[in-house]
Amino acid sequence: MPPITRRRLLGAGGALGASALLGACGPGPGGPAGAVTIWNNLADAKQNAYFRKHHVGKYRGPRPVRFSPKPSGTIDRLIQTALAAGGGPSIIVTPGPSSFVSAYDSAGYLADLTPYAQRYGWRKKFAPWALAASEVDGKLVTLPASYETMAFYTNPATLDDLGLEPPTTREEFENFCTEAKGRGYIPLAAGNADYKGANEWFAGVGLNHGAGPEAVYSALRGETKWTDPVFVDAIDRLASYFRKGWFGGAVDLYFTNSFPTVYRQLATGKAAAMISGTWEFATLPVYFGKSAGNDATWEWNTLPSLGDDVPRVVWDLAIGQSAGINTNFEDTAAAADFLDFYTTDVRTIIAGVEEMNFAPPPVRIRASDFSARADRRIARLYSELSAATSIGYTTWTFFPQQTETYMIDYFENVITGQMSAKQYCQGIATRFVAEKSKGAVPTAPKPGGGLS
Repeated sequence: MPPITRRRLLGAGGALGASALLGACGPGPGGPAGAVTIWNNLADAKQNAYFRKHHVGKYRGPRPVRFSPKPSGTIDRLIQTALAAGGGPSIIVTPGPSSFVSAYDSAGYLADLTPYAQRYGWRKKFAPWALAASEVDGKLVTLPASYETMAFYTNPATLDDLGLEPPTTREEFENFCTEAKGRGYIPLAAGNADYKGANEWFAGVGLNHGAGPEAVYSALRGETKWTDPVFVDAIDRLASYFRKGWFGGAVDLYFTNSFPTVYRQLATGKAAAMISGTWEFATLPVYFGKSAGNDATWEWNTLPSLGDDVPRVVWDLAIGQSAGINTNFEDTAAAADFLDFYTTDVRTIIAGVEEMNFAPPPVRIRASDFSARADRRIARLYSELSAATSIGYTTWTFFPQQTETYMIDYFENVITGQMSAKQYCQGIATRFVAEKSKGAVPTAPKPGGGLS
């Protein structure tokens, strides 16, 4: 349940066996006195202390648990180095099913969790789509430790000044951006100076909301080609929005805008809106309201439909963190017991959402689970998401890793006009076909089936 996702910090690399980092890896599996060990990347010392006290310290199981905080920028390489050396933490975390899970499983690092699914009732506790995406060749190898979705963020005071409402359709979205741009506002605060991977957030939005979840699901199953005009047109249309300066103010500014710049643009009213993930719940309080020394507020809405025959409401599903058990650890059953607590103890999960803005695992959460102190916006998000009936597919959860990496790396070529949308989609298709033939595509749920 990390509040700061590696979705924004994960590099495209991360090769196995980075021996230079080996000395920084700490104890091997089991840790001190045979404890279950977990490395995690939280935002700051306050969140580390909270996690240690509530998610580790309150666990009562067959073995003690030891938590070691790691930097978000290096945790994956640290884990990979330690695994290659026969060590590593008992609990292996990754930034979702698309990142490293298949490689870890192929290397024999992940224990088979299938027997524990029945023991702990995970099929009833978790949303079925999330468990399905956590399987490799029909074997459950990780559990979803957090989930997230994309949202359309606004500063209500700015929209009042503009006389605009959050858009729900392509026509409304284009009018929204045209009006904001024409009046000197940045239509959508955006930038990837801090994290190139932000490109996949927007590429995914272009596919799920421009081509539609039915088309994406069909392509993930290998039935529709990624070169189909429905995808080419969606990417081409999205790229045209960038070239109009709707994202970040201009294409060159998109490459230089840092995340603090993006948040300040939204908070100060320089930008009309922002498209990003629900991981921003942990970030926005720094820039809005009393803690930021202003009276600015923020709100979220679902993303607008950007294509013909695309539902007005599509919830992009994403697993922000996957957690498995290291086969080097001597007591898989003890690690599974902690993993069950870490991912399914609703009281601890809700408290973490309310007090630290942690993203919860995709377990069944009701509005009544939240207390009166909960942020109404966050409680509303997870309540509505739990009841979603139309879902989309994020690249970091449902696309194979090499395809995902390509989509991040080459998206910039499309928005700068160095590559056509057709060429970009051909590149997606080439890599996807190769990875699908190897069984590297995570399982995706049907688009209209909801979350339950």
